[in-house]
Amino acid sequence: MLRPRRRPLAGLALGLGATLALTLSAAPAVAEPGTVPNGPWVEDSQHVSLERLHTYAELTDALHRLEERSRGRVDVSSIGTTNEGRDIWYAQVGTGATKLLYITQQHGNEPLGTEAALRVLQQLGTSQASWVRDLLGEITLGVVVRANPDGTERYQRQNVDPGCSGAFCRPGVGYDINRHHDPAIDPADNPVPEAAAIQTLVREWQPDITVDYHHQGSYVADDGSLITTSILWPTNPDVAPAVVDASKQVAVTVFDALSAYGHGEVSQYPGDDLAGIARNSFGLQGSASLLVELRGGIGQKSAGYLIRQAYLAMMAVAQAAADGTLADIDPSLADAIPPRGPSVDGDEDE
Repeated sequence: MLRPRRRPLAGLALGLGATLALTLSAAPAVAEPGTVPNGPWVEDSQHVSLERLHTYAELTDALHRLEERSRGRVDVSSIGTTNEGRDIWYAQVGTGATKLLYITQQHGNEPLGTEAALRVLQQLGTSQASWVRDLLGEITLGVVVRANPDGTERYQRQNVDPGCSGAFCRPGVGYDINRHHDPAIDPADNPVPEAAAIQTLVREWQPDITVDYHHQGSYVADDGSLITTSILWPTNPDVAPAVVDASKQVAVTVFDALSAYGHGEVSQYPGDDLAGIARNSFGLQGSASLLVELRGGIGQKSAGYLIRQAYLAMMAVAQAAADGTLADIDPSLADAIPPRGPSVDGDEDE
């Protein structure tokens, strides 16, 4: 049985209230489908209102306004451009020696990690609280804020490359970005510009911890309750054991934080060992790495809650890396995280 964290996230708790209230207002209004068990989540035939999620133009404006409001604390830059000429935005905050990298929305139809990341950047970039100042003196946080802006504009999983071919291409649509991170492939030879930009960033910056945010479909636990989040560390056999252990420490941190928050049902994600998947690629390059899969769907009741779950996971990892508790965690506890139960809707994952 996994144990709760030994030290409370006292500073984090002080900053959660206002941000959690913000996330409730960010939930898009969507009619609830009839579901078992008690959804809601997005179905193929269901209209999804995206008015309250950031478009590319709105995200660009929000990041640059945050950069200005932070008075230099948050630095925003482009790490590359897409096939349609959109910038892939990267934001960095903090001056500490421990480097964390968060990546959101490699799949364009998986938006809530991006909304959570914006709230993390707003909190860390503008708060004058002493705990924020202390945290940013220990870590540097980089965020690829929406890795797939072209796919997001069409609300599709793939990037936009109608002429794509070969592995992990959906003909006439584009590539699955999260299959093209193999470190054995040079970024210059990568046919996916979004993946190449992330490859280059990771090679140059060499983050200590990397967390990749996605959505899965809807799954149930043994007792029939909906899984809210599934997580997994690198599973490629060539990842060094020490890196796997460090990744499991990150996994336990997320598990404990979400489980302690309440109404969080966290499971172990059943991923494979492809080197081109981000969590495996980062692990092969020496970074402690974790996949976080939020429950699929952006219904009004679920969106705000899922954004809060992602926000809490992001802040918990940052806090544990900053205060040193991350290194004290027994990595074998991750193996006790229960496996994900059966699918309700059969959506694509990771």
